[in-house]
Amino acid sequence: MLYIYDNVHSLILKIALAMQKLIIFILGKHLNFINLISKRIGGKLAFLLFCYPFPLKLKPAQMRFFKTSKESFEEFEGKKIAVYEWGSGPSTILCLHGWQSQSYRWKKFVELLDKKKYTIIAIDAPAHGKSEGSITNVPMYARLIEQLMVKFKADFILAHSIGAFSSMCLFYEKPELSPKKMALLGTPGEALEFVEEYARILGSSDKVMTNLICYFKAYAGKDLSYYSTIRFAAAQRAKCLLIHDLDDREAPYAHAFKVHEVWPNSELMTTKGLGHKLRDVKVVDRVISFFG
Repeated sequence: MLYIYDNVHSLILKIALAMQKLIIFILGKHLNFINLISKRIGGKLAFLLFCYPFPLKLKPAQMRFFKTSKESFEEFEGKKIAVYEWGSGPSTILCLHGWQSQSYRWKKFVELLDKKKYTIIAIDAPAHGKSEGSITNVPMYARLIEQLMVKFKADFILAHSIGAFSSMCLFYEKPELSPKKMALLGTPGEALEFVEEYARILGSSDKVMTNLICYFKAYAGKDLSYYSTIRFAAAQRAKCLLIHDLDDREAPYAHAFKVHEVWPNSELMTTKGLGHKLRDVKVVDRVISFFG
């Protein structure tokens, strides 16, 4: 019976993988075709798809965790952003998750942080978790963080992946909003690398890349090359703890090392075997110690 179950399970996984590859193939061909016909429409479609996180249904355990918080919604650019709050301490920590994630990723931090010492604020980025929206990107996330910093005046930032990238972008442009300390996990390097990987996965033509980059510039008002954590790091005011894994395939370790080199007041914790998600109690303990 167990043998039959294993074989059926294996077959289902193979079918799901095949379907995923087929969808990616069709999307890639569709983008190539549209971009041959219209630069504007093709560029916009490629941009929207690039910024679109596939929605993930919240699991019962995640819902139970959110019920332990004081939950509210923040209005942002016509959308409702889910905000979760724990504790009542004098120091505020603002937690910012990464791509295809949500505030549940901070569960272990919330459990171990001293609620009498800290007020912990976590949010779901646009189009993630319980927040409204259909897309998100670094300029948008940075604008949201600005709104949150003005409202909550956070002393500390705890951020992962694109949350870290967007934080650095904001504080590069508006250093007066900088917190005292930032703990950044799995920090990416260059926005251009994400676009190149996106194009590789979809098998996109050079025309798709050109049109996407052109549309992005019109949207953000800046070239894609502007969005670089190496550029942002040198101007940061906060004391920073960078945590990065040698086996991170989504944001290569070399980026964290370069950021550490140019960030005036930073330290780098290197891990092995944790990958991009960095889910380990030693990471949690190090962050808590860093915030003091």
